[in-house]
Amino acid sequence: MTYKTTLELTLDELHMLDKYVDYCEETKEFFDKLKNAYPKPKSPVEEAYKDWCGEYPTGGPSEDAKWGAFLAGYQVTQPKAVPVEEPQSKSMDEVVERLVKKYQAQKLYNILKDKCGFSKDACNEIVDTVEEWLPEPQSAEGSQNVNTELLVDGFNHCLQKMKEMLR
Repeated sequence: MTYKTTLELTLDELHMLDKYVDYCEETKEFFDKLKNAYPKPKSPVEEAYKDWCGEYPTGGPSEDAKWGAFLAGYQVTQPKAVPVEEPQSKSMDEVVERLVKKYQAQKLYNILKDKCGFSKDACNEIVDTVEEWLPEPQSAEGSQNVNTELLVDGFNHCLQKMKEMLR
């Protein structure tokens, strides 16, 4: 019994197969026919020409004056490519230093000192007061409820993060 199978492969996939498959002449002819069965992709300028004239160009620009004129006009109207500067590579130390500064800028002590202009003594006093004000960690010891344990874990995690962000 013969099974009918169909393969839907892109041209790139066929090229990849060409690299890895060792095949005989008959198979090579089959792949060539398969490649030719797929329509050749049209360039954007050919698509624009079809939209304008109703058909794809039939020859090269030198053979078809209408196509040559259209091609020249199309190329003039296309935006020029602006060269993109590649970002400069930074050393690992610079990256780490930048991230540490960014992290330190989020600390309450540093915000009070740098942005608000408080003295070191005043910053220490405010941060100490906030530390005292924060509640104590909770315990879910003895709880039979999973939700209660998860809520307490979340509360304690949040409390720990707040304490870390003070200094």
